[in-house]
Amino acid sequence: MGPASARCLAVGLLAAVAVVPLQSTALREFLIAVVGVLSVVAIVVGVRVHRPVRRAPWYLLAAGVGCWALGDVLWAVVEHVLGSDAFPSVADYAYVLAYPVLAWGLALLSRPAGRTAGRDALLDALIVATTLGLVLWVFFIAPSWTDPEGTLLERVVGVAYPVGDVVLVTQLVRLMNARRRTPALVLLGAGFGLVLVADLLFQAGAYLPVLAADMGLIDPLWIAPYACWAAAALHPSMARAGDEPSGTALPLTVRRVAFLAGVSLVLPALVLIEAVLGVPLHSVEVMVAALPLIGFVLLRMLGLVHRMSQQARDLAHLAETDFLTGLENGRRLTARIEDALGGPDAGAPARGAALLLVGVERFAEINETLGLRTGDELLRAVAGRLVVAADADGVVARLGGEAFGVLLPGVRSGTRAVERAIDIRELFAEPFRLGEVTVSVDIAIGVALAPDDAADAGALLQRADVALSAARERRDLVARYAQQMETGGALTPQLMSELTSAMAENQVVVHFQPQVEISTGRVVGVEALVRWQHPEHGMLGPLAFVPAAERTGLIRALTLHVLDRTLAQAALWRAGGRTIPVSVNLSVRNLLDPHFVNDVRRALERHRIPATQLELEVTETMAMLDPARSLEVLGALDELGVMLSVDDYGTGYSSLAYLTRLPVRRLKIDRSFVAGLLDDDASAAIVRSTVELARHLGLAVVAEGVEDDATLLALRDMGCYAAQGFGLGRPTSADRIPAMLDAIETRVPGLVRERIPVQRTA
Repeated sequence: MGPASARCLAVGLLAAVAVVPLQSTALREFLIAVVGVLSVVAIVVGVRVHRPVRRAPWYLLAAGVGCWALGDVLWAVVEHVLGSDAFPSVADYAYVLAYPVLAWGLALLSRPAGRTAGRDALLDALIVATTLGLVLWVFFIAPSWTDPEGTLLERVVGVAYPVGDVVLVTQLVRLMNARRRTPALVLLGAGFGLVLVADLLFQAGAYLPVLAADMGLIDPLWIAPYACWAAAALHPSMARAGDEPSGTALPLTVRRVAFLAGVSLVLPALVLIEAVLGVPLHSVEVMVAALPLIGFVLLRMLGLVHRMSQQARDLAHLAETDFLTGLENGRRLTARIEDALGGPDAGAPARGAALLLVGVERFAEINETLGLRTGDELLRAVAGRLVVAADADGVVARLGGEAFGVLLPGVRSGTRAVERAIDIRELFAEPFRLGEVTVSVDIAIGVALAPDDAADAGALLQRADVALSAARERRDLVARYAQQMETGGALTPQLMSELTSAMAENQVVVHFQPQVEISTGRVVGVEALVRWQHPEHGMLGPLAFVPAAERTGLIRALTLHVLDRTLAQAALWRAGGRTIPVSVNLSVRNLLDPHFVNDVRRALERHRIPATQLELEVTETMAMLDPARSLEVLGALDELGVMLSVDDYGTGYSSLAYLTRLPVRRLKIDRSFVAGLLDDDASAAIVRSTVELARHLGLAVVAEGVEDDATLLALRDMGCYAAQGFGLGRPTSADRIPAMLDAIETRVPGLVRERIPVQRTA
């Protein structure tokens, strides 16, 4: 509770206590009137200070409280100045006017609410009002109205008080149910509750001689509400009081059910008490009140049943739906597969289907680097493209993480299924625009057929997953399930659990392969290639663990380990009098990691290697994943002085013109084109045009996969800058590199200087 609100409440309650021992009735009335006026001032001040969005309800409450305060002032004047005890007096008119004004203010505070919550709150309020109205009718309203000695005006004013109480209670219950119970609302409710108690005790004075003898005993109950209302207006929560619905529906908790049941039982309890006391029964009144009460309770129960039915439908939908993308989930996809395998009826023949398991490549890096929100947006965007690709005949589901399933009923041909997979991959050539970030992603697809590859849904999903793992090892990222795949990736989980400790124990080593300048035959550098000297499985190549490390998020640590080992070896060679530039392959995570440039700088400083002696290689797909972020990181590396190159050029979707926007200096043509240089016109044309265009753009071209001298000489004739491959030197350990370089620089210079005609075989 705020300091001002707490002080106001404390002072008001202190005044309520202080009024009890006062003997002077005039002083009592004066004190009550002063507290009432101060309460009005506090409400107005609270509105000005806290500036609630809806001010009209508070001003109406201030007006209503002002009417009561005015009534207190007039009562003191009439009774103690004029010496009159007439009923009704001018004070009664002020008191009675306060009820509709206050009810209006409470009504404005309680709306607008959620449609369901508002209806439930109103029904609860009507249930309470009906019961309270009956009690007040029996004990106060009916006796006042039927009093033969009272004039019509006296009876109307006398009835107005209990009727006003019913109206206020109705609005108060509605407000407290339809809105969140902030401290301001609780204080408001407490004030009106005290007024109701005070009113009932005042009117009960006609039945209780002890109370009638000294009505001053209830004066604290007139002062305390003023304090509560003032404290409510001065509390900071009044700014949002009435603006926060309690929810879409009011839950029937045990407490609420008990309260409504207790309220409903007042009717039969009233009849029972009258029967026990032997007083005239109000059976007609109870029956009249019971009719609307039963209707209100019935409507409340019907609303509850409807809501429970809707919740059951919603839960059933959620049980089969992915919450993030809105697609079907794995449970529903499994049912769809079973239907495709066995038909809608038991014993029906299998209709067959193709299951395409789709994995978003490098999603862990995107999620970790760009944030969970961007990752979620990407998954929703991927889901949208898959739905488009599946057409009306397909079913798309999210299986968890970055994995999706596409079920194509009726597709029983492996060739057709693979064609559909290729079509789906082509849709992902266009980058995704996610807010202010542009993200390019690739997908891998594993294909399995039912019933050819599996006779049940679980087995089909498992085999599609095996095919997906195999697809991630392929250049086209599409694989059709084959039985021999089952053992290919069996070691992957074990290897990933051992990779961190293997790096710490130096089992992960670096081999090097020379790069040769074709025009001179001089070695211009070596590429670092990672190997794992496993104690049980022997020497493992990169394909055995690098793709899995990319999927599991271990690739960043692996890249930094290779970089550190490579620079350490370069430092040893420099110490031995031989400067050999080194090249290291990067992961996409490095391009998305804002700390990577500092990691490279520290590694160079640690091993005292000039930045110009380090080359970092990225693939086309990496550079296009997030072009803006890639350009930022590559630009910082270029400013550091590091040589940048594009590896496996020709296997991605980018154009050479796009790559010129990046600060790269070299292109490495993929071995698949170089291998066909002598016997495939298309490959030769691709290599020749790439070399020529790159030269005009100021880029040097390195050819990978040079297996023989004839290919080397053909590259020489095309003007290619450098080459690497088994025909020049196989990857080997660091201790053998000096001897290998000497052998290359002894043999190759003479070879490339000779004008040997190249014989094409095609």
